Amino acid sequence: MDNSGITRRKFIIGSAIGGASLVASNYLNLESWATTEESTQDLKVTPTLCDGCGNWCAIKVYTRGKRIWKAEGIPIAGNNLGRICAKGHGLLHEVYNKDRIKSPLKRTGPNKFEPISWEQAYREIGQRVQEIKKEHGPESFFWLQFPEGNAGLCSRFMNALGSPNVFSHATTCFLPRNIGWWLTIGSAKPEHDLEHTRFAIFLGRNIAAGLRLRALSDLSKAKDRGARFVVVDPRFSELASFAHQYVQIRPGTDLALMLAIANTLIAEKLYQKDFVDKYSQGFDELAQKVKGYTTEWAEQKTGIPRGVIGKLAHDLAESAPQAFIHRGYHGALGTQYKNSLQLVRAVACVNGLLGNFNQRGGMFFHPEVKLGRLDPQKFPKTPELGDSMVDGSGASDRYPITPVGLGLSQAIPELALEGKLKAGFVYHNNPLRTCPNPARVIEGYRKLDLLVSFDYILSETASLAHYILPESYYLERDDVVHTNHCFNSKQVAIRQAVIEPLYDTKPMVVILIELAKSLGIGNYFNFTLEEYNQAALAPFGITLERLKQEGVIDLGGKWEPGPPQFKTPSGKFEFVSSTLQDLNLPAVPEWEEPLVVPDQSDIHSFRLIHGKQAHHTHAKTINQEYLKEISLLNDMTRVWIHPERAKALGIKDGDCMTISNSVGKGRARALVTDGIHRDCVFLPSSYGVYSRNLRTAFGFGISYNDFLPTYFDPVLGHCMSNEIIVRVEKTPA
Repeated sequence: MDNSGITRRKFIIGSAIGGASLVASNYLNLESWATTEESTQDLKVTPTLCDGCGNWCAIKVYTRGKRIWKAEGIPIAGNNLGRICAKGHGLLHEVYNKDRIKSPLKRTGPNKFEPISWEQAYREIGQRVQEIKKEHGPESFFWLQFPEGNAGLCSRFMNALGSPNVFSHATTCFLPRNIGWWLTIGSAKPEHDLEHTRFAIFLGRNIAAGLRLRALSDLSKAKDRGARFVVVDPRFSELASFAHQYVQIRPGTDLALMLAIANTLIAEKLYQKDFVDKYSQGFDELAQKVKGYTTEWAEQKTGIPRGVIGKLAHDLAESAPQAFIHRGYHGALGTQYKNSLQLVRAVACVNGLLGNFNQRGGMFFHPEVKLGRLDPQKFPKTPELGDSMVDGSGASDRYPITPVGLGLSQAIPELALEGKLKAGFVYHNNPLRTCPNPARVIEGYRKLDLLVSFDYILSETASLAHYILPESYYLERDDVVHTNHCFNSKQVAIRQAVIEPLYDTKPMVVILIELAKSLGIGNYFNFTLEEYNQAALAPFGITLERLKQEGVIDLGGKWEPGPPQFKTPSGKFEFVSSTLQDLNLPAVPEWEEPLVVPDQSDIHSFRLIHGKQAHHTHAKTINQEYLKEISLLNDMTRVWIHPERAKALGIKDGDCMTISNSVGKGRARALVTDGIHRDCVFLPSSYGVYSRNLRTAFGFGISYNDFLPTYFDPVLGHCMSNEIIVRVEKTPA
C-alpha cells in the first residue's frame, strides 16, 4: 500500500461523509492509473445492489474504462435513501482482493487445491452426487445459505434434487425474533414508524452498529421533533450514545423487565383498552399471568431500580400509541438466550398493550411485493417434498414451529457425524466460523463425502471443501430481481454487473443452471436469468430493461395508518398464542431463567456477550484492508470489562487477558470501562478469522463462537449464543 493514491485514513474520512473514491492498493494506484488510457475514457454509471450486509442497499457504481472509480447511493431506495456506509465503500475494493479465487478448485490434500475447468468440476461433482444419492438417498444432501438474493433458485435446486434440507443462518441469528412475532401477530417482522414516534425503547438493539441507514435517518428526524429514546443494554452501545437515556441491565433478564412493564400497564390501567377490546384475544390470561411480576421483583432480577422500571412503563403509556418497544434483531431478542422466545413474545405483548399496531408513530406491516413466477407450462415445477427436515424442524415432534428452509445450521456437523448427512453445498455462508464450537464443526464437515463451496475467497469453510465453484464478485454479476426493503412502500431493485469478471468465475444463476445438467435435474433449470427476471416483473408491467436502467423502481402502495389486521389463527392479536397452546407449550409470556449464570463467588467468572460494529458484517469483512484499518486505528478488537471486576483481577486498561472455558481459549486486550455490566465481558463479533488463506484477516482478534458450546434451545433449536460462561484472568507477562 506504500504507493497508493489515497491513504487508508483518507478513505475512512471519505466513507464517513459518503463520497470515497476507489483507488485501492497497487492495482488501482492513482499515479499509474492517471497515466493510462482508461483514465480518459468515458465515465459509465451502473446501478446495482451492495453486498456489504443483508440490507442490500441500492447504489450507483462509477467506472472509467474497465476500472471501478467510486459509488454513490440511489436516493429513491427506501432502505438507504442515497447513503452508503463504510462497508459499502470498502467492499468495492474486494473485487481486486489478492486472496480471490480465480477458477474452479479441487482439493488434493489438506489445504491444497488445484485449478480445474468448469466442465471437469461439473462432471466430477455430478458423478459423486449420483453415487451418494444412490447409496444414501437425496435426504442425505443439504444446502446452507444466507437466505437472500438467489435463495429461491437454490431451494429450487435442492427440491429438484429431492432434498428438503435447506438451511439458513436463522438459528445463529434471528430465529426467536421471527417466530415470536409470528406467533403473536401473524407476521415475522413488523416495522416501526420511527420518524413519527414520540417514545421508543431499544432492548439491546443497536441500529447504529447492526447498521440500518434508513432507520438512523428516521430516528434523527424524530429526535429533532422532540421524540425520546431509551436504550436498555448491558453495554453502553453506539445507539446508547445517541439516546436520551441509557439503562444498564443484567444480561439475560430483559424478559423480567418486559413482564414488569406489562404488569404496571395493566395494574394501573395504562393500556389502550380500545385496541385490547377490539383487536386482541387472551388479555385476561395475560393480566392474571403477570400479576406477580412487580417492579420490585424485576429489580431483583435485572438490577434496574424499581422506580426506573415504573417510569419506563409510564413514559410508554403517555406517548401511546405513538410509542413502541423495538422488535429487535440481535441483542436479547435474537438467538442469544434460552428465554429469547419468551422475551420476544413479551415485547410483542407490551406493544399490544400500547395499541400501536398500524398507528402513526407505532408499528406497522410494511407493504409486500409479490414477484411473478415462471410459467409451469414452459418451466416444470419441482416435486413436492415432505414438510420436515433432517434436523427435526418443520412438521415433526422435535421443533414443529421452526420452519422448513431455515433449519438449525449448528446441527449439520452433528448430523454428519451421525451419518445422516453425507454431502452439502454452502453458499454465502461460512459455518466453520459463524457456527458455535469450531472444533466440533470442523470434525463434522470433514466427515462429509462431498462438500461444495461457492465462495470467492478461501474462507474457513471453502478451505475444507472438496470443490470450490467460485461465484463472480457482486460487481461482476447479474442476479435475480430483488424486492427492495422500503419500510413503507413497495419497491423492486436489481443487482447487475458493473465490470466484466476479472477471472474465470460465474454468476450463481449460471452455475446452478449448468450444474443441474450434470446432476440430471437440468429439466428444472431450462430457463435463462433474463426469463426468470421477466417473469418476476410481469405482474407490475415493468420491463427488465427499465429496471436495469433505473436500478430501483417504486411501485407505490404506500403504508397508511388504519385498523390493524392480524394473520394469526384467530385473526386477532394473540396475547395467548393459539399455536403454542395447541402444542402444549407456554402460551402466555412467563418468566424463564437464562440457561447459565456466572458464579458470583468466583472473581474470574463472567458471562460472555457479543455484538456488531458498524464497519463490519460478522467476520466476512475483516479481510478487506481498508475496513480492517478502521479497527486498527480505533483499537476495536479489545474486550470490554467493568473497572471493579478488572481491578479485582489486577487488569488495567490495555492489558492482555486470557479468556477460557471448556470449549476454547483465547487472548485479547482489555477495554476497562463502566459502560459494561459487571457480570459480563463484551466481545465484538467481527473477528477471529483462522483461515491462513485470508492473509489480511488471519489471526486478528477472537470470536465468541470459540467459546460457545453446541446448544439447541428446547423449543426452536437455536444456538443460545450468549449462554456462555468464561474464566477471565490477566495474562502473565
